[in-house]
Amino acid sequence: MTTEEMVLQKIREANDGGRTNTFAEFIASVFKDRFVEIYLGDAYEEISTEQVSTEYPAVFCGKVVGAYNTCLVVNSVFIDGSDQKEPKFRLGNVVFINERAIRALSEVDGRGTLEDMFLKSKETLGIKLLANKIKAH
Repeated sequence: MTTEEMVLQKIREANDGGRTNTFAEFIASVFKDRFVEIYLGDAYEEISTEQVSTEYPAVFCGKVVGAYNTCLVVNSVFIDGSDQKEPKFRLGNVVFINERAIRALSEVDGRGTLEDMFLKSKETLGIKLLANKIKAH
């Protein structure tokens, strides 16, 4: 599970190293061997009715292998459809992602998905209530 303190420590290490890391290299250092979902800004599906249109964000999910310069390497999860009755999730499709394509990234840790984090503007008022509760404890 990634924490704020852990990320801040990685930032300090990167700054103290005297070398400028790329975004991909920084992500690889934080999430090495962890599962992440990566949002590239695309939608995999759009469902429209007469009055409402809903887009579902497309994400890559997989284990971070490493990075080379601006390229993030992920051992990606894919759906093996060879068994039409029961498709299964599999690992083993190595994907090379240009860091400039990444819009958002989150660890797969059971604390919400990227899709869960896309809020409507009026839902953001609840964040203030949450922040006040956190300060009170």
